[in-house]
Amino acid sequence: MPADANSMDHITTLFQPSRKLAFVTALNPARQYLLGYLFRSEEFPWMQQWMSYGANGWYQRGLEFATQPYDVPRREAIGAGKLFDTPTFRWLPAKSKISARFLLFYTKTPAGMSRIDDVRLEGGKIIVSEKATGRQIVLAASLPL
Repeated sequence: MPADANSMDHITTLFQPSRKLAFVTALNPARQYLLGYLFRSEEFPWMQQWMSYGANGWYQRGLEFATQPYDVPRREAIGAGKLFDTPTFRWLPAKSKISARFLLFYTKTPAGMSRIDDVRLEGGKIIVSEKATGRQIVLAASLPL
């Protein structure tokens, strides 16, 4: 946390373009809760994170998988073109449709699970891994991706 506890921050991250599926997770190790999303990285190549550090000591964080790297007006996103060889916007041509899918999952984690290193989809199962301990959580995916 920054020294000035009354501030905000915003960062962006490019998912690995070589991975077909990307993921975002939020883990609360103290309460053993895990919330995550799994999606195609070509549809959502960016993750935006915002952090708010309140003067009251509360800390909030938002995670957004996105089609653009920053929350800027559309004209700026189009003008930027590409960042790290990845488009900063997604076109929806006139009179056309596009669609995107993602999987949302929520689960309890084993006691002591402190990080999520990988999430993948295999054979209709969502597999969540913590590499250091070899722990895995296997969840049934109710829909294909």
